[in-house]
Amino acid sequence: MTKTYNSKFAEFLYDEGDRISLLKRVLAALDHPDMKFKIIHVCGTNGKGSTAIMIANILKELGIAAGLFTSPAIGNVTDTIRVNMTRISMIEYQTKVAQLGQLMSTADFNDDQLSKFEADFIISMMVFAEAKVNYVVLECGLGGELDATNAVTTTMYSIFTKISLDHLGILGDSLAEIATTKSKIIRPQNTTIMAPNQQMITKKVIQGEAKIKQADLIDADQHQTTVSNGKFSFLNQEFEFGLKASYEQENLNTVLCWLSNFKNRLTISEEKIATAVSSALGNNLSIPGRFELVTKNPAIILDAAHNPDGVGAFVKTVADNYSDQPKIIINGFLKDKDFKTAVSELLKLKNTRFIITNPRNESRELNSKRLDEVFYRETGITYPNFSGPIKALDFAIEQATSEIPDAVIFVVGSFYLINPIRERLTGE
Repeated sequence: MTKTYNSKFAEFLYDEGDRISLLKRVLAALDHPDMKFKIIHVCGTNGKGSTAIMIANILKELGIAAGLFTSPAIGNVTDTIRVNMTRISMIEYQTKVAQLGQLMSTADFNDDQLSKFEADFIISMMVFAEAKVNYVVLECGLGGELDATNAVTTTMYSIFTKISLDHLGILGDSLAEIATTKSKIIRPQNTTIMAPNQQMITKKVIQGEAKIKQADLIDADQHQTTVSNGKFSFLNQEFEFGLKASYEQENLNTVLCWLSNFKNRLTISEEKIATAVSSALGNNLSIPGRFELVTKNPAIILDAAHNPDGVGAFVKTVADNYSDQPKIIINGFLKDKDFKTAVSELLKLKNTRFIITNPRNESRELNSKRLDEVFYRETGITYPNFSGPIKALDFAIEQATSEIPDAVIFVVGSFYLINPIRERLTGE
């Protein structure tokens, strides 16, 4: 993977001082690029990347100029910043890094430092303003209230995907505290949308914040469609859905709830909207790292489920689609996750061999030996254990080709586990 980050930017600065005020100052110094387009802000624990990508795809197919900012990068860092679903060039990215670095070295910001995520967020705002897009789909990072993306002045939509326990101790110590932190992205008088199947405490928190902000709140529980045999209904028509993971149905319902509202702001025929939905969400839709089939011989599927709720959804999808097939799972988590509960979820799968490794993140990786101890306590089995993702991948492929040729290999866990394996298999 190309090294692109300027050394001026730190690894992680979340909640270290007043980050939002600093970022607002940076945006002001750049002439408020965030105010040059309408923003669709997507926040949650699981599903926000999929939801953001589907919305951006629809905007593109409607012929509406739109930017997309997602994180973390899967593949090249420029994948996180897209204009009309085309990632920016490395030259443009590096130019913006230099411009931002130059700004931060001026007297106004001489003692201030940005994190890599904060820098990428600011760069995306610069890029989208220059591209003169009409809309930006903006995915939150790990937070809400203190997330870098919450430095924007205003938003048209606040969209909440499924909220569950994650980043404990950073966002809060309970679901209520985490939901409260995330709810703070709601802006006065905007339209706020909740994904279906939220827990009651989450609903109450978002309802309360929306009432304070006088936002128009829409609950996607009231707008549900069912995916059956890979198809769903919308606008009294039937459409193909390109994503096979069962957990993507919730995200689809959230997207369709948004579109049901958004289409009322447009002077576009329902026929054109239907054509856009068919193109944007059909069989060509693929989301990197979300139940992504990257090779067929042997079959290797990547899924960045990295918390108990996400792993539980992954397990259900595997059980629904591969219950009878032998499975090899390469697994690795970050140490700040609830990996013990996640392992318990994974062990619900039958006919499965596990290979344990550590993600490629020295400061946050869960040591594979420690993860091995969790598996052993649960099963009494010592599974193969490798110090790096690529060694684990090579061993899995050898197993699938020599011992169990009909096995499906799954790589599940942190993005920092998925990325090096995906790069090895796809070259991206």
